[in-house]
Amino acid sequence: MESILLKDIIQKPISGEWGLEDLYGMGIPVLRTANFTNEGIINFENVVTRNISPSKLKGKLLQKGDILLEKSGGSDRQPVGRVVYFDGQADKYGFNNFTSALRISDLTMWNPKYIFYALYDNYHHGGTRKYENKTTGLHNLKVDLFIRSFSVPYATLIKQNEIVKKLDLLNHLENVCEVQLQKLDELIKSRFNGWGKRCVE
Repeated sequence: MESILLKDIIQKPISGEWGLEDLYGMGIPVLRTANFTNEGIINFENVVTRNISPSKLKGKLLQKGDILLEKSGGSDRQPVGRVVYFDGQADKYGFNNFTSALRISDLTMWNPKYIFYALYDNYHHGGTRKYENKTTGLHNLKVDLFIRSFSVPYATLIKQNEIVKKLDLLNHLENVCEVQLQKLDELIKSRFNGWGKRCVE
């Protein structure tokens, strides 16, 4: 199957900004790697606000379909390079300097979520480990080298949309099952505790 290099699919990676402490509550919300989940979903709880000048924000507010790439972080057990898909409100959120935003160049050719799923799968198969630098305990991703090296299986946009639809459905079903299993676990514990009390009585 033909593959296309990531560098030929996306615009130049956008570097994040951290800015200054928001002393007066007038800053913008900035996503951090702390808002990343291992499921590729952004956790919008506890988003910090920062004071960043408009000149530094130009072109750096997130758009729907942007992919956030973790470029600093990780650990010996968890490699750097996690990705999350941004489907929040456009032109509202920034992102910090430990991350980069990947933005698709041609939306008539590529479904951003198809690219996200390719990156997500690669990460969970250890594909970012060989692009790591380790300094002072931090793991840093060689972003430029990674983007020049990583390739995505080519598919028509129609096929991409079909794949994304199926993967979205699988993720939804998996999340539903996890919720149900958690509720079942809580039910078993409550029943067990109830039985234990009755046995003692």
